[in-house]
Amino acid sequence: MTTLAYPSADFPGQPSVALEVPDGWEPAHAPGTTLAARLPRDGGFAPNVVVTIEPCGPGFQVSDSLDQIASLATSNAGTVSEPYAADLGGAQFVGCDATWPDAHDDTVLQANLFHLVASDTPGAGAHLVQLTGAVGGPDALADYELIRQVLTTVRVTPWSQA
Repeated sequence: MTTLAYPSADFPGQPSVALEVPDGWEPAHAPGTTLAARLPRDGGFAPNVVVTIEPCGPGFQVSDSLDQIASLATSNAGTVSEPYAADLGGAQFVGCDATWPDAHDDTVLQANLFHLVASDTPGAGAHLVQLTGAVGGPDALADYELIRQVLTTVRVTPWSQA
């Protein structure tokens, strides 16, 4: 009889992710997020960064996630930038920025980055790491640089059988 286990070489665990946030930022907890932080702001949009990790099948393409962001933005009368590449902590990410009008904050701007952590086991699938930084309102442009700085600190470590 064979015992199957998670995590294992046959069913690898999700990667770990770390971010560095400036002083004054606080952890934020929401269902469906792996890790999140925000800069509290009274009466205005709180700049925030969210990390999610999702399992995906072996045929998954990061372009599927880019298409999903484009669909979300355009369904809200927004726009999406051309995709761009970023090397963050030695991990290759693909990203796009999305903006859309918001009744409360004028405009919301998101920086979205995706990294696929593949398994060494053929057919075992992978894990998609998504980073999303969001800003809005009158401070959006200045805050955009702030969230970009936070996003560049990401470190993704693939699961390994220790």
